[in-house]
Amino acid sequence: QPKKLRVLTGCFLSLLIFTTLLGNTLVCAAVTKFRHLRSKVTNFFVISLAISDLLVAILVMPWKAATEIMGFWPFGAFCNVWVAFDIMCSTASILNLCVISVDRYWAISSPFRYERKMTPKVACLMISVAWTLSVLISFIPVQLDWHKAETTSYAELNGTYPSELPPDNCDSSLNRTYAISSSLISFYIPVAIMLVTYTRIYRIAQKQIRRISALERAAENAKNRHSSMGNSSNIESESSFKMSFKRETKVLKTLSVIMGVFVCCWLPFFILNCMVPFCEPNLPDGSADFFCISSTTFDVFVWFGWANSSLNPIIYAFNADFRKAFSILLGCHRLCPGSNTIEIVSINNNMAASAPNPNSQQISKWFHCLCEVLLTDQIVLNNC
Repeated sequence: QPKKLRVLTGCFLSLLIFTTLLGNTLVCAAVTKFRHLRSKVTNFFVISLAISDLLVAILVMPWKAATEIMGFWPFGAFCNVWVAFDIMCSTASILNLCVISVDRYWAISSPFRYERKMTPKVACLMISVAWTLSVLISFIPVQLDWHKAETTSYAELNGTYPSELPPDNCDSSLNRTYAISSSLISFYIPVAIMLVTYTRIYRIAQKQIRRISALERAAENAKNRHSSMGNSSNIESESSFKMSFKRETKVLKTLSVIMGVFVCCWLPFFILNCMVPFCEPNLPDGSADFFCISSTTFDVFVWFGWANSSLNPIIYAFNADFRKAFSILLGCHRLCPGSNTIEIVSINNNMAASAPNPNSQQISKWFHCLCEVLLTDQIVLNNC
């Protein structure tokens, strides 16, 4: 590559590594420093995700960035260990995202049972399963050379090196069995679980929002009857429907961002990861095989996947509690005292039953409570 392009590549990759380190370090530091964040079982999953993403930024990204800038692998025999770290950390990050989606679904679908059953031990067990699976599909196959195809390099497989493979190269190609099986465990099964859980979460949220809308209309109708303003009931009803639609749209947008960012970052890589082992560069008629792509294209989508680790702290740890912790850690609370405030939601579980004519403030709080569980999973459920 031209020198200018290498410099630009180095600057961009350094910025990506720095933002990944900063975001996930802040999450880890916030949970370590503030007891109220450690006391919430749901934050166990967030910290596990942050650790996996932090390891991506420390054990995976820098070595590949150096290779991109220098044009060769300068770390010798560390290659196999690096490949194992890459598979382990990336898989751990994805499996932690899957565990978070399952945790949120349980919290929404059965909140009271969730509060009783989701103990620190259960959370640690779920996290342990994710990490154990990540280690099992990475270090054991890589150290025993079960992952390698007969052709030892992705670049060689695609005909990038027509002569003998350079010794300073770490683009190990995967055999077909390992590529497909590891992709299933690392991505395709988790993404299927996430699609199911977030779809069900949206349906539950939709039902709750429509119940809230019905309560609002009932409250407004009762208010209008008492104040003899029946002519405005149609206007209030239309306004309630519009508010219900806005709330459903807000939940749908947020869940779409959660799934959309994850799928856009990782899906292209895992499609290519399953395609490349079927590449046959030397066809009899001299044509190019559909499954063969350039090593540059493959590397670009590898970085797309790793970029997900820089976005996860923004998506999964940006609720009010974490924002306040971040502002204190960064010293922003001194410059912007108003950013310190946290909206506290405290609602009786039997609100709807005990208050036949709930006022709009109660309903608004109820909706905020629902959104807090739906979108951030960072609320003590017995207060909701």
